[in-house]
Amino acid sequence: MKRLVLIAAAALTASAPARAQEVPSYAHRSFLLPAGGFQISCDPARNEIVRINASEGQPFAKPVGIAPHFYWGVSREVTLGITHDWGICLGCERIYNDAGFAFLWGLVSSPRFELDLHLRAAVGSFDPFRLAMGGGVIGRYDLSPLASLVFDPNLMIGVTHKGATLSLPAWFFFQPSPSVAPFVGAGFYGDVEGFFGNFAIPVEGGVMFTASPQVDIGAIFRFYNLLGHGGSVDGREIGMLGRFRF
Repeated sequence: MKRLVLIAAAALTASAPARAQEVPSYAHRSFLLPAGGFQISCDPARNEIVRINASEGQPFAKPVGIAPHFYWGVSREVTLGITHDWGICLGCERIYNDAGFAFLWGLVSSPRFELDLHLRAAVGSFDPFRLAMGGGVIGRYDLSPLASLVFDPNLMIGVTHKGATLSLPAWFFFQPSPSVAPFVGAGFYGDVEGFFGNFAIPVEGGVMFTASPQVDIGAIFRFYNLLGHGGSVDGREIGMLGRFRF
């Protein structure tokens, strides 16, 4: 009996590091949830739940958006989500005026690379009603144990109105320690018609802190159009980041 107890204790001790490694650091975390998993966050690429306008020439914190996304893991390859752009908008004409639906389907998964189909349907406004549908892919390439590149290109086409918008964002995430992940990001955004003459290039930077394997919180600062057509430092926002898994 004593021998069996010793063997069991040795097995538990040996398996503890393996269990600790099951949850990757933030910069290398999958966008997909395990089957039955639930997550409150925001855009999968970077999780800005609270948006605070800090633009020049406008009252600070008008508006403020509280825009959580809710994701469910249907299977290891499929995750569904209810999404928002501004969500509960304090200082807007309407306090709640947008919502959407997201579908993520795993296409490629390897130790250093992930690529998922990312489809979306978004009601940009309930009144007047504006619906757009589209999507693209979201991916992550681990450059090293300390850094990763995340990209989320997508095309949204108006259903209730003419026009389409193209977004080509990318972020570099760093992981100098298991609990700290600073990042920088930029991209091209604009209407498809006349895109090359009128695109915006927002630039942002932030940091995410891992409080536990289920909780990440952080902050972000963003210029709406720092380097694009008519770019300036005037349009900007600060935000609060969060990712909570259950």
